[in-house]
Formats: sequence, C-alpha cells, structure tokens
Amino acid sequence: MTKIGCVHRVPLFNNLACDERSEVQELLYHKTFQKGEIIFSPDDPEQLSIVSAGAMKIYKLSKTGKEQLIRIVNEGEYDGENYLFGLSNDSLYGEAIKETKVCILYKSDFNKLINLYPQLSCKLLQLNAYKSLEVEKQLQLLAIDSIEARLATYFSQLSLLSEVMTEETITIPVSLKELASYLATSPETISRKLRAFQEGGLINRKGKKIILFRSFWNKFDFL
Repeated sequence: MTKIGCVHRVPLFNNLACDERSEVQELLYHKTFQKGEIIFSPDDPEQLSIVSAGAMKIYKLSKTGKEQLIRIVNEGEYDGENYLFGLSNDSLYGEAIKETKVCILYKSDFNKLINLYPQLSCKLLQLNAYKSLEVEKQLQLLAIDSIEARLATYFSQLSLLSEVMTEETITIPVSLKELASYLATSPETISRKLRAFQEGGLINRKGKKIILFRSFWNKFDFL
C-alpha cells in the first residue's frame, strides 16, 4: 500500500482535501512489519504509529519480563499521540500480531502538520475520546472479581447485537495468551473457562471463532 493509501484510510486525516492529504503523505514514513516484529519501543524516537493494514498489540513488560496487554490497534487506528504532545514513552511496546503496514509520523513532522492544519488537533482530541472509552472498558473488566464473569463480559463487548438473539458468532482478535494478559489472568485459566463454557452448552468454540448461544446470554443476563 502506498503512503497516500495510508492517509486515505485513517480517520485522523479524513477531513482534509485531497491536495492536503497529498502534502501529508510527504511527511509519513511507510513500513511493513512481519508478525512478532517490534514497531516501536521505549528506545525509539517519539512517533505516531498509524496502522493502515494488519494489527498491532500495545503492551508493557513487568520486572520479570511478563507481557501485560494494553490494547489492540486495528486497521485505521493509531497509537503514540501522547508522545507527540511531550510525554515520554517509558514502558510501552508496539508489536505486529500479523503482517502489518504502518505509517509513521515523527514528532518534528507532526509539529509541521499542526501548523499547516490546526484542525487536526481537534480531530485528534475527538479520536482520543473514543480511545478513552476503550481504556474504560478494560478497567471495568479488571474490576470484576470472577474470571468467568470477566471473560463473559469481554465476549459481550465483542458482540454486535443490540438485543439477545438465538446465537451469534464473534471472533477473538488475539491469541489466548494475549487475551489472558488483557484480562489479567493465565492462559490455562482462560482455556479452562472456555472448556467449561462449551461443556455447559453456552458456547461452541472453533479456534478464535466463538458461537454464543442463547443460553450464554440467559446465564449472565447480562451481569
């Protein structure tokens, strides 16, 4: 994908005219990362990383080297805006969870953009409000004592249904290890809970695909 393709795919720039987007593309660095490659780390210069294709996980490491998943950045989303406004990255890593194309905007170039297009500051604030909601969702999950209820609530957040129907298929966007990290538990516990859900007739699991049966909604009702 070309740089201009990246610019057209991300919400941050969708209020700019075509000629303005062409100017923006000249400030972006386009890179492709394979699964497992580090996109940014605390040692890198301050940058905004925009995912134009693929997905990136954001995590921090404990003192023992254990990953704590913070969030998943999907196509059209970004991370690192706080660093452009002066905050330093002391602990976060960005890693490709599959082949991922990233548009990188460094702090010095970001300052040029803001001078050219002040409206981008307002757009960035708007998009950050949505990101804050995602952080709030995770905090709500971690406040739930029961791992079973925590996992069920996570599934409900992935659901697209506005009302309970007979069944729905959802897709877990991360590995079980990453899901366990996100929910602050172990992969073994997640596996046991998934097995219990399936044996109890609440779900049917095939890899990352999970069918939520009506009995699932009835059991948790919904928390």
